[in-house]
Amino acid sequence: MIETSGNIKPLLLAEYVTLSNDELDSRIKAVRELLGDRLLILGHHYQRSEIIKHTDLIGDSFALSQAAAQNRTCDFIVFCGVHFMAETAEVLANAPENLAARNGRKVFVALSDAEAGCPMADTATINQVETAWAELARHFDLASIVPVTYVNSTAAIKAFCGRHGGLACTSSNAMAVLQWAFEHGDRVFFLPDQMLGQNTARQMSIPCEQICLWNREQEQLQPLTPDANLADCRVILWDGACPIHLRFGSDAVAETRRKLPDAKIIVHPECYPEVVEQADFAGSTNMIIDTIAASEPESHWAVGTEWHLVERLAGQFSDRTITTLGRVEAVCETMSQTRLANLCHVLEHIAAGTPVNQVAVDDAIAPDARVCLQRMLKNQ
Repeated sequence: MIETSGNIKPLLLAEYVTLSNDELDSRIKAVRELLGDRLLILGHHYQRSEIIKHTDLIGDSFALSQAAAQNRTCDFIVFCGVHFMAETAEVLANAPENLAARNGRKVFVALSDAEAGCPMADTATINQVETAWAELARHFDLASIVPVTYVNSTAAIKAFCGRHGGLACTSSNAMAVLQWAFEHGDRVFFLPDQMLGQNTARQMSIPCEQICLWNREQEQLQPLTPDANLADCRVILWDGACPIHLRFGSDAVAETRRKLPDAKIIVHPECYPEVVEQADFAGSTNMIIDTIAASEPESHWAVGTEWHLVERLAGQFSDRTITTLGRVEAVCETMSQTRLANLCHVLEHIAAGTPVNQVAVDDAIAPDARVCLQRMLKNQ
């Protein structure tokens, strides 16, 4: 760690909160100058613009983690996002091959706000998943089931999938991953986002009668449609979802069609299946960005995803009209928790040799979590 020279004296978080944005900006820049390329700050697309301007890289969670893993100069990674993202960065950055490339030097990974979690990832704890897996054995041969986890999940869930022959997926490669899974088994156990799972299954023309849902509260398997037979189930969905993307309903689509008939509607596949079906485009965050970037000037877009990204796109492409889908600005509260005070708090403590907010994945599960992620990379 870098010892404090007396120029940087870290404060308590409550003290940083009292500082002006200008002073916080200045202190953050001072740490960046001191640490140089030993520091890598990652910013998820959903972060506030005041945070994004201080980041080295902007992107979705997995792309940022991959970039972190490929970095050979940094000693410290500060992930401006939520907990599972920092976990993934730590698992990949400190993989054996990366440690060897850095002569055994581990990268310290910190989260910008120690309390920033993901409501979707939190729907699936390892104890709950183990309970579900045991119950599934009453209905199916477990050897026929390939578990697939969305990267928006904890390291423990990724490790579970890696341990049981499964893998991870992103919103952009979910169909390719499910195709691989069906080549290696008869059924897929998809968690934690039932919407991405259902939308991907529909994209693959899997009928609703062959999709079932694991009810966490009742701890039982339920058919998605009343007349379906569980024995015919090919896709088993965990009943988690993203509360931000569930704010976009069919009513918002209908209202936009009525009031803005020329607008193109583009949504994330974490939205309800009916919203995805009614939209003009549906895809990952990067797909949304790329589609709007490639569109004609003066085009109009209604976007069904997190507000901070929509706001940033509207500023970046000012020759186009870009608005949120519907009337509600869907803000991810846990992403919004990170303010300049949080970032400054983490950075100054790193510079002083008293690092805080470390995210370290237990050695007992890191290898299996890594297998889960690496298996996805080999089968995209």
